[in-house]
Amino acid sequence: MSEGLMELDNRDKQLLKLLTENAREPVVSLGKKLGVSRTTVQNRIDALQRRGVIKAFTIEFDQQYQRRLLKAQMLINLRPGVSRRIIKELQQRPQISSIMSVSGSYDLIVELTVEASSELDQLVDDIRETQGIERTTTCIVLSKYDAGGV
Repeated sequence: MSEGLMELDNRDKQLLKLLTENAREPVVSLGKKLGVSRTTVQNRIDALQRRGVIKAFTIEFDQQYQRRLLKAQMLINLRPGVSRRIIKELQQRPQISSIMSVSGSYDLIVELTVEASSELDQLVDDIRETQGIERTTTCIVLSKYDAGGV
């Protein structure tokens, strides 16, 4: 766990929950919900950013748009000694939303998001041709459920 996450007090956790629900909520409104001043909220947000707890304020796509997207997970086996290079290459692809280094039968799990099955087919073929990738398995995500955790 990162050092920044270990030091969160309850007010920071409440603030993060509110920002997760709506990152554009005005600081004044956040202060009212938390029972503190606008300045206190802004100072806490600034501190969370400095500590690296908050990396960015992002957008949430419309659910209708999200439902149109095709998501998949690609499990990848690599040749020894190529992981850094492969990860850097994969990071350049806009269709890849996440790259995880894992233990077990595979070396990487890559989350892919595309608009059509033909785009997924081409992307999978392109990734498979990357020098240093030995084997891949691709699983199309049928449903996704919130776990309710952190």
